[in-house]
Amino acid sequence: MAEVGARRSRAVAVAAVGLVACCFVLSHAFVTPNVGPAHSRDISVVAARAAGEYTGFVPDLQRRTLMNLVVTATSLIPVGVLLYGFVTYLLPPTGGGAGGASLVGDATGAPVALDKWMKNHKDTERELVQGINGDPYYIIT
Repeated sequence: MAEVGARRSRAVAVAAVGLVACCFVLSHAFVTPNVGPAHSRDISVVAARAAGEYTGFVPDLQRRTLMNLVVTATSLIPVGVLLYGFVTYLLPPTGGGAGGASLVGDATGAPVALDKWMKNHKDTERELVQGINGDPYYIIT
């Protein structure tokens, strides 16, 4: 019984140490280290230039325009592809055909006119005709 209690307290102690270690690591995970001289007079000229200090060079208007065009052109390709994907997904497809009815053919394949059909057939009379792609359909008067 004493062994079970000792194991349990050991497990709790290990879990607590692990939790503290995880908290310590996570608290310093996304923070830049504070490495550098304490005073500004200790910074060398090379380090100052490497840090992005003004060196006197400014690109002229032609270079800046060219850089802007390059950035815009390279950004337009992925943005255009993504926009096209969203627009084609969100907009419903439109009808692709000419619209209107498809002609029905009789046994020989000749088109059937409605006025001739009504003259030659009585009410509730059925006849087998050719429909879309030559499939058989019944016309019920």
